[in-house]
Amino acid sequence: MKLLTFRPPRARTDRFGVLLSNGKVLDLTGLKAGRSMPDTLLACIQGGAAALAQVSQALAAAEHSLAAGKMPDHMFALGDVTLRAPLIPGKIMAVGKNYSDHAAEVGGVAYTRPNGFIKNTDTIIAGGETIRKPGWTEKLDYENELAVVIADDCSEVPLEAAYDHVFGYTIMVDLSARDVQYAERKEGNIMIGKNFPTAAPLGPWVVTRDEIPDPHHLRIVTRVNGEVRQDAGTATQIHKIPQQIAWYSHAGLQAGDIISTGSPAGTAAGYKGEGTWYLQNGDQLECEIENIGTLRNTVSSRKRRS
Repeated sequence: MKLLTFRPPRARTDRFGVLLSNGKVLDLTGLKAGRSMPDTLLACIQGGAAALAQVSQALAAAEHSLAAGKMPDHMFALGDVTLRAPLIPGKIMAVGKNYSDHAAEVGGVAYTRPNGFIKNTDTIIAGGETIRKPGWTEKLDYENELAVVIADDCSEVPLEAAYDHVFGYTIMVDLSARDVQYAERKEGNIMIGKNFPTAAPLGPWVVTRDEIPDPHHLRIVTRVNGEVRQDAGTATQIHKIPQQIAWYSHAGLQAGDIISTGSPAGTAAGYKGEGTWYLQNGDQLECEIENIGTLRNTVSSRKRRS
């Protein structure tokens, strides 16, 4: 299932939904009246197998209506709604230098274990929202990443049980202010260079684990203004998803948390040609991952009015 958060036309509040086979959105929040139904994606994750079964039953009933030539209640055209970030997790654990080609292009060697940083959840935006380029960086970079959504509260997860704790997958764009990031790293930390407003586009939805039996067999493609920048496969990850979950679970993971699994070569930091690949005002960024979808965001260097 593809589970999403959206806002219907003229509505002021977000809704929880699922994509139907006809490409339209079934409004699960609207169906909740008189039913036992999670009304947010996070509530669905936290509700475990029972909550997911309720959503699956609602989806099956709607598909049955469609097959019978009837239009289900609480259905919207995807083009008529505004997609929101599918969820706001408790935390984002990001993995750095997890593709050998990317480690080589930015210098240095790959890490011997999953290693990285925490991304603040208030940096999250949805596809379609504007990426605000900070005035204090000249090197705004993109990294298209497969993001793992954790299914339940867990810790000390053994490798062989790691996938039991996966709810599904989505796309996260790890935006970086490289000049600031590199300056910070000289003193042993990365903070501001990875955490600033709009630094984590997320979505467009969460695909449940059953639809992606092998997350290490997906193509990642990034385009800037239509030009392909990144084109690789998740098979080339150094530390696979079970290793990432097992390692980061030492910190304790909660239902809805996200592990962002790293990005392949093709970033602006690794570009050796003429000009620059760093993001500029007006750039159109498209981040696509096979079997999930595409995130599209526009870059703006104009300050947001307070």
